[in-house]
Amino acid sequence: MIPFFRKIRKTLADDNKPIKYMRYAIGEIVLVVIGILIALQINNWNEQRKAKIDEKDLYGRILVDLQIDENRINEHIVYYNKDQEILNNIYQETQRLLTNDSITEFSTIRAARIFDLILTVNYSNLTKEIKRRQILDNIDHYFRLEQHVEDAFKMMSEFKEEHLKPYLAKHGINDTKELFNNHQLSYYELRDKSVFSYSKFKEQYGTVELDQMLFDLGIRTSWAKTALEDLLKTNKALQLDLTNVLRTNHPIEKK
Repeated sequence: MIPFFRKIRKTLADDNKPIKYMRYAIGEIVLVVIGILIALQINNWNEQRKAKIDEKDLYGRILVDLQIDENRINEHIVYYNKDQEILNNIYQETQRLLTNDSITEFSTIRAARIFDLILTVNYSNLTKEIKRRQILDNIDHYFRLEQHVEDAFKMMSEFKEEHLKPYLAKHGINDTKELFNNHQLSYYELRDKSVFSYSKFKEQYGTVELDQMLFDLGIRTSWAKTALEDLLKTNKALQLDLTNVLRTNHPIEKK
């Protein structure tokens, strides 16, 4: 094709026909420009197609991690439900509203949960690749709720380190003898043992100090549980949105 155009151009030049030559030259330039524009359009189409595939791949990975987070959130909610029940039983016993002479699990209130959700860690720097406005808004909202959960966990951990543990030590409630009688057990096995002195703990029943300790623990436990429940609701809604998007072939561009 190129040799053919060169032959025509040479013929026109040899015939000394400048006007026809100029017209031909302009036409050749136009053809070249059109070819470039077509190539750019094809490349642009390929890039958009690749971006849509990459975006759906991102949505798929986010969906998998949301399912992992959902399981962890449910585990945390179960834990804090149990903590709330223990705290309530302790308070009821301090008020002589329960006749139970031994709350064997009350030592678990000393432990603090580890924040271990993964969505923000994995995807907070990839939101620019999300084109759907609704998905982007919902993920941003999820990130904010995840931060609320992290704040609640942090406040609970700090309170137990700075107030609860010193309180237990101050009143001799930590049962060193029982701990070392079971020193061969793993940490997780020890959590199922009563390594607190129940009799020492009962000596604090009715004191303002213990009542305030239970109050603060109750507030923080309720905050953590509520933050988790809000996050779980948003997690499920986001999973549904992403599932619906992955079933379609035409992602809507954000405006």
